[in-house]
Amino acid sequence: MVRILGINGAIRPGSTADRALQFTLGRLASLGADCVTFDIGQLPLLDGRPEGQYPEAVGAWRAACREADGFVVAVPSYHGALPGGLKNALDFIDAPEAGGKPFLVVAIAGGDAEPGGTDVTRVLRHIGAVAGVPDVVVSRAADQWGKGAEPANAELGAAIERATAALMALAGLRAEGRLPAP
Repeated sequence: MVRILGINGAIRPGSTADRALQFTLGRLASLGADCVTFDIGQLPLLDGRPEGQYPEAVGAWRAACREADGFVVAVPSYHGALPGGLKNALDFIDAPEAGGKPFLVVAIAGGDAEPGGTDVTRVLRHIGAVAGVPDVVVSRAADQWGKGAEPANAELGAAIERATAALMALAGLRAEGRLPAP
């Protein structure tokens, strides 16, 4: 079974990013994925201390990433970039945890969502993850997503359907050992 790790870059449960993540993970589960999430809000700041001095949450984060065949990252944009907590979480992982694994970025913001999504894609590619799935960009989220659990815009829902199908195909190849390792 394909395991997908969902990451809420907004941290706050119930946020638009969280609702987008849950919707996307629901689509993946309907395709047969085992979907899990990790609360990156429990991670300390990466500050260069020796490995053994970080709390257990860091090890649990790295293990969750290692066990995943692919990732879904819900990315809000704050001031034209990804949130600091998400960047901090990504800084704790590297090729052993993310290398060779496909990811789907769902960028979502009240204004322009693209910058945060681009930031996350760049960081994940830098540590060896596979950018083989088109990003889903939800700008003007109040209009495009709305207040519900599902997108208000039917085209957005269709874009998520296509992206989740592509992620499942790549994550399936990863689970079968058919994607090259970094």
